[in-house]
Amino acid sequence: MRACVAFVLLVSASCAGLAQQPPCTVPVEVLVPDLSSLPKAEADSVVNAWKQNLQAKKYELPDGRWDWATESRDFAATLMRGKTASLMGRGSITVFTLPAGNLPAIKQPGMVAVGNLAAEAFLAGNKKSPIRILSAAYDRAPRRIVIVVENAKKMPPGARRIEAAVISHILSKARPEDSFALLTARGPRGALHFGSSRDAIRAAAEQLGNPPQGKYTGQGVLDAVLEATTWFQPPQPGDSIFLITLRLEGKHRANFSTVRAAVAADRIRVFTFQLGEVLIRTPDTIRAPAFGESWDMATFGHGLSFVQALALSRESGAWAVVENTEKGKEYKLTDERLQELTRNAEQMYRAITEYYLLQLDSAGPDLFIGLAPPVLEQLPWASVVYPKSLPPCSNPAGPLPATAGTPK
Repeated sequence: MRACVAFVLLVSASCAGLAQQPPCTVPVEVLVPDLSSLPKAEADSVVNAWKQNLQAKKYELPDGRWDWATESRDFAATLMRGKTASLMGRGSITVFTLPAGNLPAIKQPGMVAVGNLAAEAFLAGNKKSPIRILSAAYDRAPRRIVIVVENAKKMPPGARRIEAAVISHILSKARPEDSFALLTARGPRGALHFGSSRDAIRAAAEQLGNPPQGKYTGQGVLDAVLEATTWFQPPQPGDSIFLITLRLEGKHRANFSTVRAAVAADRIRVFTFQLGEVLIRTPDTIRAPAFGESWDMATFGHGLSFVQALALSRESGAWAVVENTEKGKEYKLTDERLQELTRNAEQMYRAITEYYLLQLDSAGPDLFIGLAPPVLEQLPWASVVYPKSLPPCSNPAGPLPATAGTPK
């Protein structure tokens, strides 16, 4: 498989400005496939399948929620048009089972954010009852972003080229009000803290195109992520880590649970570019985690670091892009593919900088946020992304102003 793009989204919370966020505020994005990128006949087929499934209440769960993404792979099946594979497209984690042979080529549409939805467009609840949504505003406050990037000597040339291009592209699109920092892992240490110029960060990114000389071990990727969490002190709404790595390796001082706890405590989102081999192979299947699927982290052996990286992104409120550059001579990074990857990076940056901010009456670890059925009818295959694990809270305050920002 050439690449697998994984949107594992969801979020820490944020509010307008860099002040302490009010209780029970949840950042949310609504994404839909850009069906205009498909031939008209294919796009019409995808929309018709969506309408038929809605009428049949195929995605209505027993507790009244609607959730096609975690319960169904129908979008992929529609795109595949009867081919012998089940593949979820962008907007989810790829999951597929293959017979002998290669994955059939498939034209996958990109995802676009939906703006201008009112609070009434959303539904919220837990396992026991609905939760009242007090307000929905659009937040574009200034952000802080730490780029954590692997610089191991064994990095394939394609991975190095992607690292440099992705970082440079994000900086070229960055808003003046946002702050950037850079920290390297698995090689000679590079640490550019907040306040460093963008030219300095761009120059450091360009150096990543060349393997380090000499023997450098450097701190592990998890160690670097853990260190990066300390750079945000005191934490501010919208803080994010942009991680570019082959995988979360086994040699590190910090364990995954410690990093996960640190990210959750400060509500930092971790967006990931994973550039190494990630698939978990069994005698008859090739699998990667599904959107919304729970995995036992202790059972995956070779695939454990992949599962952990995606879990860190998903739980923190972000997503991952996966590109296997470890195919040796089989892997060819074309200019077209590199442009697609930088567009994915730009979409990640957009997700960092702006999103809906819902203020809820209460929230907790079993929070569910979705779209009302009339809205679903207008947004085929829409995905709502939000935090999957939040501490319990109640909201004694009034609703946020409805004019915190409007989507472009």
